[in-house]
Amino acid sequence: MKRQLTLAAVGLAVIGLAGCTSINKSYPINRVSSGVEIMPLNRNEYKVIGDTQGEACAKYLLGGKLPWFSGVPTKTVSGATGGGGSFMASLPLIGGFFGGQEKVIQEATYEALDKVPGADALLSVRTRTQKKYSIPLVYREECATVQGKAFGIKTDAGTID
Repeated sequence: MKRQLTLAAVGLAVIGLAGCTSINKSYPINRVSSGVEIMPLNRNEYKVIGDTQGEACAKYLLGGKLPWFSGVPTKTVSGATGGGGSFMASLPLIGGFFGGQEKVIQEATYEALDKVPGADALLSVRTRTQKKYSIPLVYREECATVQGKAFGIKTDAGTID
């Protein structure tokens, strides 16, 4: 009887530590990044510069974004709510409330825009997210890949080169 209880406890522990992974893909139609709407722009008011892709990941230990107590700001797109890399996000147990998938997507969008000089936003945005729980409630990773066509808004001063 004691052996069966021990075996059952070990089995439950293995199941609990096994972890899981979830993957999500999205393609929001007529959406551009950073709060810019495509509808008010005429085709002659912007120039498509090229395809781009950005990736970002966040790692959490005991609910706090690693590295703990870093206070390093994340890269966010203008108009986005910040805080994904703030000091609060790095606090164990409560950091998950200040970080999360949306912050990782914003960082990946920043990376995609940063790769294309003169880019203001993205068209045809495709997002792939992945969450991996290696040890449930102890360690998790959240990653995002953002792809799209970078474009620049033409100004009164001239055109985009």
